Amino acid sequence: MQGQWLFEAKREEVWQTLTDPNIVARCIPGCEKMEAMGDEAYLATMAVGVGSVKGRFTATIRLTDQQFPERYRLLVEAKSPVGFVKGDGIIALQETAGGQTLVSIDGEVQVGGTLASVGSRLIQATANLMLNRFFEAMRQQIVGKEGQSASAQPNPAEQTESGSGGSVG
Repeated sequence: MQGQWLFEAKREEVWQTLTDPNIVARCIPGCEKMEAMGDEAYLATMAVGVGSVKGRFTATIRLTDQQFPERYRLLVEAKSPVGFVKGDGIIALQETAGGQTLVSIDGEVQVGGTLASVGSRLIQATANLMLNRFFEAMRQQIVGKEGQSASAQPNPAEQTESGSGGSVG
């Protein structure tokens, strides 16, 4: 899975917002709670649906390999009676002209169980929708912090699907 979002905010501000667990919990679609488990690891409960398959997932979220304010690795493992989701990706923040920040995601997502039966196209579409909602919520957090008209603009041309079978990448 790949995608890019442009924020009209400084890279350090975007980094602080993306790595603040309280803000992240408010921005993840369907997140019911998120609590710290230790060093940059969190336990989250999320209600998520893909097509007709819906479930409450328990997820472990880890931020590793942090290189402030440029990049970090995001590892997600979520389980539910309807299946599992495993994700591994690099979140990169790049400064652009005029104090903007381009946030890029490059990673792999695997799904299994009943969840995988809905098909990779529907899973990909739902994943893209959730990512766009997440980054729009992040934009609102930054606007609230700075009181400026920051924006997170998805670049759909950069969101691509790869992999096969039960994988969305």
